[in-house]
Amino acid sequence: MYIHAGAGWHIRDYETSDGQACMSIFMSCLRKFPWRGAPRPYVARLIRSLPGARIWVAEEPNAGIIGFLTLQPHDAYIDHIFVHEDWRFCGVGRGLLEVAREEAGQPLTLDVDTQNFGARKAYEALGWHVAASAGEDSARSQIRLVSP
Repeated sequence: MYIHAGAGWHIRDYETSDGQACMSIFMSCLRKFPWRGAPRPYVARLIRSLPGARIWVAEEPNAGIIGFLTLQPHDAYIDHIFVHEDWRFCGVGRGLLEVAREEAGQPLTLDVDTQNFGARKAYEALGWHVAASAGEDSARSQIRLVSP
Protein backbone atom coordinates (compact mmCIF):
# COMPACT_ATOMS: atom_id res chain seq x y z
CA MET A 1 0.00 0.00 0.00
CA TYR A 2 2.48 2.65 1.17
CA ILE A 3 6.16 1.85 1.63
CA HIS A 4 8.94 4.05 2.98
CA ALA A 5 11.86 2.08 1.59
CA GLY A 6 14.53 4.28 3.17
CA ALA A 7 13.20 3.84 6.70
CA GLY A 8 12.02 0.27 6.19
CA TRP A 9 8.42 0.70 7.31
CA HIS A 10 5.16 0.34 5.41
CA ILE A 11 1.47 1.12 5.90
CA ARG A 12 -1.20 -1.54 5.62
CA ASP A 13 -4.80 -2.17 6.60
CA TYR A 14 -5.46 -2.86 10.27
CA GLU A 15 -6.00 -6.46 11.35
CA THR A 16 -7.66 -7.47 14.61
CA SER A 17 -4.35 -8.94 15.77
CA ASP A 18 -2.92 -5.37 15.71
CA GLY A 19 -5.23 -4.22 18.50
CA GLN A 20 -2.90 -4.75 21.44
CA ALA A 21 0.05 -3.02 19.75
CA CYS A 22 -2.13 -0.04 18.77
CA MET A 23 -3.52 0.22 22.29
CA SER A 24 0.00 0.16 23.70
CA ILE A 25 1.04 3.08 21.46
CA PHE A 26 -2.16 4.92 22.33
CA MET A 27 -1.64 4.54 26.09
CA SER A 28 2.02 5.54 25.85
CA CYS A 29 1.07 8.70 23.96
CA LEU A 30 -1.69 9.57 26.44
CA ARG A 31 0.89 9.46 29.26
CA LYS A 32 2.79 12.18 27.37
CA PHE A 33 -0.32 14.42 27.49
CA PRO A 34 -0.76 15.15 31.22
CA TRP A 35 -3.36 17.84 30.51
CA ARG A 36 -5.78 15.14 29.38
CA GLY A 37 -6.05 13.47 32.78
CA ALA A 38 -7.18 9.86 33.21
CA PRO A 39 -7.08 7.72 30.05
CA ARG A 40 -10.40 5.90 30.57
CA PRO A 41 -12.66 8.27 28.54
CA TYR A 42 -10.14 8.38 25.68
CA VAL A 43 -9.87 4.60 25.54
CA ALA A 44 -13.67 4.37 25.46
CA ARG A 45 -13.79 6.92 22.64
CA LEU A 46 -11.20 4.98 20.65
CA ILE A 47 -13.13 1.73 21.05
CA ARG A 48 -16.43 3.42 20.07
CA SER A 49 -14.84 4.84 16.91
CA LEU A 50 -13.54 1.53 15.56
CA PRO A 51 -16.69 -0.11 14.08
CA GLY A 52 -17.29 2.51 11.37
CA ALA A 53 -13.67 3.50 10.83
CA ARG A 54 -11.10 2.74 8.18
CA ILE A 55 -7.92 1.89 10.08
CA TRP A 56 -4.34 1.68 8.93
CA VAL A 57 -1.18 0.75 10.77
CA ALA A 58 2.44 1.62 10.08
CA GLU A 59 4.65 -1.39 10.58
CA GLU A 60 8.40 -1.91 10.60
CA PRO A 61 9.57 -5.54 10.25
CA ASN A 62 11.74 -5.53 13.39
CA ALA A 63 9.81 -3.07 15.57
CA GLY A 64 6.28 -4.21 14.70
CA ILE A 65 3.44 -1.68 14.75
CA ILE A 66 4.84 1.85 15.04
CA GLY A 67 1.72 3.93 14.43
CA PHE A 68 -1.94 3.90 13.49
CA LEU A 69 -4.71 6.12 12.14
CA THR A 70 -8.50 5.82 12.29
CA LEU A 71 -10.60 7.63 9.68
CA GLN A 72 -14.35 8.15 9.65
CA PRO A 73 -14.79 7.92 5.87
CA HIS A 74 -18.28 9.43 5.63
CA ASP A 75 -16.97 12.85 6.73
CA ALA A 76 -13.20 12.49 6.14
CA TYR A 77 -12.56 12.98 9.86
CA ILE A 78 -9.48 11.52 11.55
CA ASP A 79 -10.45 10.31 15.01
CA HIS A 80 -6.99 9.13 16.00
CA ILE A 81 -3.44 9.29 14.73
CA PHE A 82 -0.69 8.12 17.02
CA VAL A 83 2.94 7.27 16.34
CA HIS A 84 5.30 5.49 18.73
CA GLU A 85 7.68 8.07 20.20
CA ASP A 86 10.75 6.25 18.82
CA TRP A 87 9.39 6.67 15.29
CA ARG A 88 8.39 10.31 15.30
CA PHE A 89 10.06 12.55 12.72
CA CYS A 90 10.51 9.54 10.41
CA GLY A 91 7.56 10.35 8.13
CA VAL A 92 5.19 7.82 9.73
CA GLY A 93 2.49 10.38 10.56
CA ARG A 94 2.81 11.97 7.13
CA GLY A 95 2.49 8.56 5.47
CA LEU A 96 -0.61 7.65 7.46
CA LEU A 97 -2.18 11.01 6.58
CA GLU A 98 -1.38 10.54 2.88
CA VAL A 99 -3.03 7.12 2.82
CA ALA A 100 -6.12 8.51 4.57
CA ARG A 101 -6.29 11.50 2.20
CA GLU A 102 -6.05 9.22 -0.81
CA GLU A 103 -8.83 7.01 0.58
CA ALA A 104 -11.09 9.95 1.43
CA GLY A 105 -10.55 11.72 -1.89
CA GLN A 106 -11.08 15.07 -0.21
CA PRO A 107 -9.47 17.26 2.46
CA LEU A 108 -9.33 15.70 5.91
CA THR A 109 -10.23 17.21 9.27
CA LEU A 110 -9.04 16.40 12.76
CA ASP A 111 -8.98 17.92 16.22
CA VAL A 112 -5.71 18.57 18.02
CA ASP A 113 -5.21 19.56 21.65
CA THR A 114 -4.29 23.23 21.97
CA GLN A 115 -1.47 22.21 24.31
CA ASN A 116 -0.02 19.67 21.89
CA PHE A 117 2.40 22.15 20.39
CA GLY A 118 4.53 19.51 18.68
CA ALA A 119 1.59 18.08 16.75
CA ARG A 120 0.27 21.52 15.88
CA LYS A 121 3.66 22.53 14.48
CA ALA A 122 3.90 19.29 12.48
CA TYR A 123 0.44 19.74 10.94
CA GLU A 124 1.23 23.35 10.08
CA ALA A 125 4.44 22.23 8.33
CA LEU A 126 2.31 19.83 6.27
CA GLY A 127 0.02 22.68 5.17
CA TRP A 128 -2.91 22.07 7.52
CA HIS A 129 -4.79 25.16 8.71
CA VAL A 130 -7.15 26.07 11.53
CA ALA A 131 -10.83 25.74 10.71
CA ALA A 132 -12.21 26.37 14.22
CA SER A 133 -11.38 26.38 17.90
CA ALA A 134 -13.49 24.20 20.18
CA GLY A 135 -14.16 25.60 23.62
CA GLU A 136 -12.25 28.08 25.65
CA ASP A 137 -8.48 28.12 25.84
CA SER A 138 -8.39 25.58 28.65
CA ALA A 139 -6.27 22.53 29.37
CA ARG A 140 -8.60 20.27 27.36
CA SER A 141 -9.55 22.57 24.49
CA GLN A 142 -8.95 21.59 20.90
CA ILE A 143 -8.49 23.14 17.51
CA ARG A 144 -10.13 21.75 14.34
CA LEU A 145 -7.63 21.53 11.50
CA VAL A 146 -8.21 20.97 7.78
CA SER A 147 -5.69 19.38 5.43
CA PRO A 148 -4.62 21.01 2.18
